[in-house]
Amino acid sequence: MLELQRPDTLVERVVSAIRAEIDSGRLAAESRLPTEQQLAEQLNVSRSVVREAVAQLKADGVLIARRGLGSYISQTPSGTVFRFPGSNGRKPDLVQMFEMRLWIETQAAAIAARRRDDADLARMGQALQAMLDKRSDLASASAADVAFHRAIAEASKNDYFVAFHDFLGGQLAAARRSAWENSATPSVGGSADANREHQALYQAIADGDRLAAAACAEAHLRASARRLNIDLPELD
Repeated sequence: MLELQRPDTLVERVVSAIRAEIDSGRLAAESRLPTEQQLAEQLNVSRSVVREAVAQLKADGVLIARRGLGSYISQTPSGTVFRFPGSNGRKPDLVQMFEMRLWIETQAAAIAARRRDDADLARMGQALQAMLDKRSDLASASAADVAFHRAIAEASKNDYFVAFHDFLGGQLAAARRSAWENSATPSVGGSADANREHQALYQAIADGDRLAAAACAEAHLRASARRLNIDLPELD
């Protein structure tokens, strides 16, 4: 019998319950999912809630539809889409997201310092110039910021990191714009601070100095977090 845990919404509760059955092995790969009516009765929710949960699991690659037969557990029951926990309809936890960026992007910068080529440096340089030229246009400056960090991801020569960067960038779009708005306020240092941080990071990567690149990436991320009134914990 399926049992509900304690997530945040009815849809999330159904999603979590179905995932728990899959993880336990009670719903095996390629097995048929109970019908909407059966799930609604077992979980004591409406069929519309079940329908929305099933749609999410299909979008995530956990379930597949077989025409005329219903929904089945896919061959990759863990899913094919990354989703932040409890993200539905809620703002992301910026402290945890910045902490994750701190762990990942410092290492990416170090790797980029070892693997970057002339084309990578050219893309970084173009983004830096765009940030400088468009510093009074928050939307354009923010887009150039994204392009700069994406160029670093590309310089790592790891397609998976680039894909994760793109996903994370979408989650942080509003936060990044807010950071640029705060950077434009003289009381928090002005956009010159962010430009200096980016320039130092670029130079360390261009010099091929992986330790300096990691240190610059960490300094920049901590400063970016502070511009959003976030104090990140020290790395152990």
